[in-house]
Amino acid sequence: MAEPTIFGLSIPDLVGFILLTILTVLLAKGTSMLMRRLLDYRIPRTYSKAIAKLAQYIVLAAGLYIGFWEVLGLDIAALLASLGVLGIGVALASQQVLSNAVSGVLMSVVRPVRVDEWIEVAGVPATGICRVKDINLMNTILKDDDGRILYVPNSFMINNKVVNYSRGGVVALRIPVWLRSLKDFDHIKDIVLDVADKDPLILPNVGEEERKNILKIFELANVRKYLGKKVDMAYFSPSIVIKDIQREKVKVDIKIWVTDVSKRDEIITGYLDALRQRFALEGIEFGDD
Repeated sequence: MAEPTIFGLSIPDLVGFILLTILTVLLAKGTSMLMRRLLDYRIPRTYSKAIAKLAQYIVLAAGLYIGFWEVLGLDIAALLASLGVLGIGVALASQQVLSNAVSGVLMSVVRPVRVDEWIEVAGVPATGICRVKDINLMNTILKDDDGRILYVPNSFMINNKVVNYSRGGVVALRIPVWLRSLKDFDHIKDIVLDVADKDPLILPNVGEEERKNILKIFELANVRKYLGKKVDMAYFSPSIVIKDIQREKVKVDIKIWVTDVSKRDEIITGYLDALRQRFALEGIEFGDD
């Protein structure tokens, strides 16, 4: 009497495959938990999490390979080829998964970004300024100013420009302003700088504790190598330059330095409002856009 089959596979083989798959999943999860328990207090958690995930996927891949090849006796390559278009789709999806996983491992080693840092990722679409909430093997999870959670594939993070606002400690903000004229540019410059100096969120006139923290950052070896010289707080003084002159208006560019890029819009709004009030008192007119 012939042995009963399902889709050409014997029932004992199918049962064995199911049991092996369940065991593989349990073993993979157990491996991940064990790796986290062993590594969490020895290396940064971002590293331990990435290593644990990688170990979990390796166990899963090995178990499924054994299940298809040894238990069911299927040739995986031939199976994918026989599936035609589906096989190509699976292969492409696997390639993308592998690319993200490798990128995740690279990010855990190179560490271009860390949890809680403020970054911006270029590409299409650009993310805008976001805070890093988590980094796993496949995705980097970001939260933008509007509260949206963004899941960015790690391969996208590796292949596009990433601006890290937190790593340098301070960020320059450029504010374009149109004026009616520059009859007394030196006086306008004094007003621009004076309004900035009175804002506690704009450098260099910040609290003593914040000043010390900033100078400590610029003493770090990985920061000093990009500066080339010793930096003091005078480096962060606001500045104004003329960018464009037209017949009825002049465009100037105001540069200010801040430490908290997450408050960028709030700082610019407050500064421009104070500048508007000061210009009104001095009889200086803004130009039309």
